[in-house]
Amino acid sequence: MMRVRPTENILGALWKSAVTEVLARQAGASTTAPGQDISNSVLEGTERYLDALDHGRALKAPAGRSDTDPDVAAYLAQLHHQLACANLNNDPALQASITAQLQQYKYGNPLWQQMLVQYFEYYAQYPYHHGGKPKYRSWQAPEFGKGDPQYAVIPWRLPAKARIAIVGDIGTGTDDAAAVLVAALSFRPDAILHVGDVYYSGTTFEVEHRFLGLFESVFKAQKFRAPVFTVPGNHEYFVGAGPFLKCLDSGRLATSPDQHQSASYFCLRTEDNAWQFLGMDTGFYGHTMAVTPAAEQAALQILHGRDPAVPLSPPAPPTTAQAKLPVELPAPSGDPVVSLRDDEVAWHQQKLDQFAGRSILLSHHQLYSAVQVCGVAQATVTGADGKAAPDAKDFNRIWVNTKIWRQIGKNFGSRVAAWFWGHEHNLGIYQDAYRPADWPTDGDNIFRTLPKGRCVGHSAIPVAQTENPYAQTYPVPLKDAKYQLGLTAGWYNRGFQILELAGGSNASTVRYFQVVGVDPKPGLVYQEQII
Repeated sequence: MMRVRPTENILGALWKSAVTEVLARQAGASTTAPGQDISNSVLEGTERYLDALDHGRALKAPAGRSDTDPDVAAYLAQLHHQLACANLNNDPALQASITAQLQQYKYGNPLWQQMLVQYFEYYAQYPYHHGGKPKYRSWQAPEFGKGDPQYAVIPWRLPAKARIAIVGDIGTGTDDAAAVLVAALSFRPDAILHVGDVYYSGTTFEVEHRFLGLFESVFKAQKFRAPVFTVPGNHEYFVGAGPFLKCLDSGRLATSPDQHQSASYFCLRTEDNAWQFLGMDTGFYGHTMAVTPAAEQAALQILHGRDPAVPLSPPAPPTTAQAKLPVELPAPSGDPVVSLRDDEVAWHQQKLDQFAGRSILLSHHQLYSAVQVCGVAQATVTGADGKAAPDAKDFNRIWVNTKIWRQIGKNFGSRVAAWFWGHEHNLGIYQDAYRPADWPTDGDNIFRTLPKGRCVGHSAIPVAQTENPYAQTYPVPLKDAKYQLGLTAGWYNRGFQILELAGGSNASTVRYFQVVGVDPKPGLVYQEQII
């Protein structure tokens, strides 16, 4: 069985979505994770091709000719992906060139053509090539919230003494993900909170089978269900978040009508108004920043078969009248880091200002990271000696998202007690009240410290020991090095969290659990209180 390996290149992710869906339909879609864990040359070849694409390397024609040779399959994946883009670009010269190359592989698996067609369908779901934007339901928009700040507030209330399961990046539909859910359900939670990502692109098929199908199958098997509230990650936005919103509208994540989630962000409160959970949508601006501009450009050049000297990115998003422009990745938000929409910042601030209790934030993207770049580098100034030195007035750090910190950080400590995020497929129990050691002390008025920042994106995506997820690449220390996921046969365990609310102003308890493989027996990693 192959392990799920997501790709962060949008067009690469769409291609993998097409490949796995076609394989699933061929297999009869008899499992909750159809197409992702099928061990065959087509999927193995696709993995090899996408790995090369992610690194900006075009594959060369292989020496072999066997249709079971993964090298041949990888090359066929590249040719068919290029052919799909050539057709979308209305590039007859490139179409003819690729078709001629394919003549050498006439025995090739006929499923490749189906994957090409499926890719067309996926790409059509993303509105950028029509000059549009991803789908988003603003509380200020007349067609959605109509300016009512109560829009996206869940009418249903959690019990004052509630038990909540928190999972992250679980949308794989795999047996590992199911084991995590089974383990979480053994605690009979009153609600489940998910911090985003349905793989590989959040398509209708993937949302149905790998997210909704996953939850529904486990609920049925365990004869217990709880309402699910979720925020989108970057992958749901790879097709514009349409299937994600349809998932919310279906009502299938709720157990009663008053649990309906209307938007990609939400506010969920307890009956005694002691706690509120604010789900934040970081995917809207965050889905275009998963790869560096250089890697994006290299991938586009491979897909378009173009001369590197020919620019591929138009100065502005293409309009319907410009349909013959090359297929492009969506334009970035204008900021080099992930951020919240301004209208959503205002919505969350209103909830924080008007709520007398304590708040817990949830999002897909992180505030800081020990291993990933999520900010911009600190500026430098020229010193008296003529040498460059860090600018003490610049709070930016490459491992800190100072953009979001500026948007909501003034609430840390005074109103916000904790923040759980995903994106990194790991459990990161970071040092309480972390702040960069070299931040000026007068920065407290600008950047208050977050009492507890926790990465919980470890519910389904496998991470190998060789990936070294606990590396200290950046100076964000763990609370204690012993509070890490365990290893099983060279792979880190998956897991979930159980948050216990004790009612009123009493401290809440959160326990971090792990499961080994598909054994749903939970093992405690760490326990702490949130006050």
